[in-house]
This record gives sequence, C-alpha cells and structure tokens, in this order.
Amino acid sequence: MLAVYHDNLSVCAQKVRMALEEKAVPWESRYIDLMKQEHLTQEYLQMNPRGLVPVLLHEGHAIYESTIILEYIEDAFPDHPLRPANALARARMRLWTKIPDDGLHVACASVTYASAFVHQLKQHHDAKELADRLVKLPDRARAARQKQILELEFEAPIVKDAVLLHDKVLKEMDATLGRTTWLNGDDFSLADIAIIPYVTRLDRLGLEGMWAARPNVARWFAAVQSRPSFNTAITAFGSTAYDDELKKRGIDVWPQVRALLAA
Repeated sequence: MLAVYHDNLSVCAQKVRMALEEKAVPWESRYIDLMKQEHLTQEYLQMNPRGLVPVLLHEGHAIYESTIILEYIEDAFPDHPLRPANALARARMRLWTKIPDDGLHVACASVTYASAFVHQLKQHHDAKELADRLVKLPDRARAARQKQILELEFEAPIVKDAVLLHDKVLKEMDATLGRTTWLNGDDFSLADIAIIPYVTRLDRLGLEGMWAARPNVARWFAAVQSRPSFNTAITAFGSTAYDDELKKRGIDVWPQVRALLAA
C-alpha cells in the first residue's frame, strides 16, 4: 500500500504527485489541512518530525523530504523511468533537483507568504493566534521568516532576496532550454518535476511577467502544462482554505517585483 500525506497547494506535494502520475503508480490520498495545523499533530510529527508535507507511506514506512521521495519512487517503481540511465546525465539531473533544497524552496515560501498567505491568515486569526502558530512550528528558522513577513509583509528584506533568487533560476533555465527540450536533455525527467511547482507558483501569484522576455522558459512551461500529469497532479487539486488561484486571494505584487528586477 502506498499513501501520500499532502496538502493541495504544497509545491513539494505537487512534485511527488506528478512523479507518481507520470509513472502510473496508484496512490491513496491522505489530505493534511495546513490551515487547521494538522501537520503539527503528534501523530503526524511521528512520521515527519519537521512537520512538513508531503510524507510518502509505503508498506508501513514513512519517507519524507520531497527530493528523497522522488528518488525513492524511482528506486521502488522502476517502470516509466524519470532518471536517465547514463551516470553523467543522472548527475546533471540531480543538479536541478538540488536547486529547491539549496534555497529556491525557502524563497518560494517567502514570496508566497508575503503575496497571499499572510493576508489570508490575518483575515482569519488575531495577533495572539498568529503568535501561537509561530510558537508551534518545529523549524525555528521558518518561524523567524514568517514572523518577519507577518510584520513587514512584502517589504521584508528576505522577500527581495527571494524574488532575485527566482530570477536567477529562471535565467539559468532559459539558457539551458535554449539548447535542450527539457531541463536535462530531450527527455522529461525528475529535473523538470523538481522545478515545475515553483514556476507554477509564480504563475498563480500573477508573476508570469518574470519570464515574459525568456521565450525558452515560456515554451517549456507551455509544454509542461500540456502533459496529462500536470492536470491530474496539480490543476485537479484545489482548496477552499488555500485557494488554487492565489492571485485572487492575495495582493497584486507584480509592480513591486517588476521594480525589484529593474533595479
């Protein structure tokens, strides 16, 4: 039995769902409501002490950290491979899957929080409830980032750094995709799956202008969205708490992002 504990809009959960869909691996959905803090219950923390989604439960064993989960899925279910057979190509693929863990994921969380989630939280929680949420987070660095954004919103210094990191990654993508169909050559792979949710998140925050002058990224993203797995793993998952059309639930930050990029 294989089950995925996930939230609909979690970028890490999107990676895992997309890999499973691409490989045609059946899985059972176990939804974790982040707004209700179900990821911080004792039961959930026993599976993932960091209190993050997703968790893959396979034959009674819990695997967490999405980059590790992607590799586990490949090892456990070798059909329809998403890793190249060649050792050098596989190493290059892992350079892409490593990018989120090296900072892009935290940057994505900062931009998302400042653009949308902080406003949703302030609508539904008073100051004490917001403080209590921060106290419960096992990751104190994450709590500190959220506290800064709660206080300064999009003006928080970490948000500027996050925007510029996204821009750097998009620049690297455009250069690579000028030579290849997908991020790691002519075959769709874990390299693409690792990055897709982060570009999707920018799109859903109304920040598609970040690749308006990067035609190779635009071509790649159009191809990504045409894959059946994009619909079944990402588009199909909406939420009433964290609305799937994030730009409607947050604020328009494109003018501020455009100014940062111009500077």
